[in-house]
Amino acid sequence: MSLGFYRVIKGKLTVRQRQSPDGDSMRFIANDMSLFEELPHFSEPSVADGVASYQLRFQAIDTPELHYGGAAQPHGLESRNGLLAWLGVNGADWNWSVAPKGFEWEQEAMILCDSFESHGRPIAFIFHDLDEKDGDDIKMTKSLLQKSYNFHSVKTGLAYLGMYTGSLSSEIQSALIKAYKDAKHDKQGIWALDKTKRFTVDTLDDLSPGEGSLIYPKIFRRCVDALRWVGGEFEPGNDLDDFLAAKPNENDQFVVHAAHNGKLKSRLADVIEQINNQIRIQVDLNTVEFISK
Repeated sequence: MSLGFYRVIKGKLTVRQRQSPDGDSMRFIANDMSLFEELPHFSEPSVADGVASYQLRFQAIDTPELHYGGAAQPHGLESRNGLLAWLGVNGADWNWSVAPKGFEWEQEAMILCDSFESHGRPIAFIFHDLDEKDGDDIKMTKSLLQKSYNFHSVKTGLAYLGMYTGSLSSEIQSALIKAYKDAKHDKQGIWALDKTKRFTVDTLDDLSPGEGSLIYPKIFRRCVDALRWVGGEFEPGNDLDDFLAAKPNENDQFVVHAAHNGKLKSRLADVIEQINNQIRIQVDLNTVEFISK
């Protein structure tokens, strides 16, 4: 599918018992599941109780974690409840991170999808509904983008940007970055709390809900894995830098857009500076394009 074009797929967002929706992912049942089959990197849906569905990955956004390997971030619940509010659900009624026994919920929605990611999830923009026909391939425009939950979440400070190479046209990427910068300037949502540029961490408690620092979710995930790798506490010679050196697959690559249309390829380890228990991130990860693994 050409860059900037997406397939219209109508269906229902759904949550069932033992499922754990967050602010940037939820299960989806298409009215016609065959519409996914010709998309790049197609993966078969999962089937439970005779019903086929996909766990979506919402395009271009990354929200604070609610349950990454049992660990959570500040604002994770608020970001999930922001998605629920956009869907017309009162988040106070979902006072859990994992759906309890017997829970069933679904709501009609529409997605625009152009491919699958490496874990078999369709990458999607989320809409209440549009006039386009199910199965049509349409071009994403700025006006269309602004009707999506993805744009809403960035504009209102519910989500960080998490962009990947080859996934967005320059027009859409620029519109999302502008929305992010406006939300950050106004300290909306996560931007009243974010400490990504410089934060202190000894143990996971330093990044957890309550008194912990809110940081860019990908950095949080790497810190969680690194802390487990070192035994639960960072110390000189046994910290995030050492983890990324030992686990090169976790040392994410990304592209930085430089002046005059230049592009620089880098890795997380190149922009992370750790001195004792203080970590500094020396690039704005909301404006880079990560390279898919």
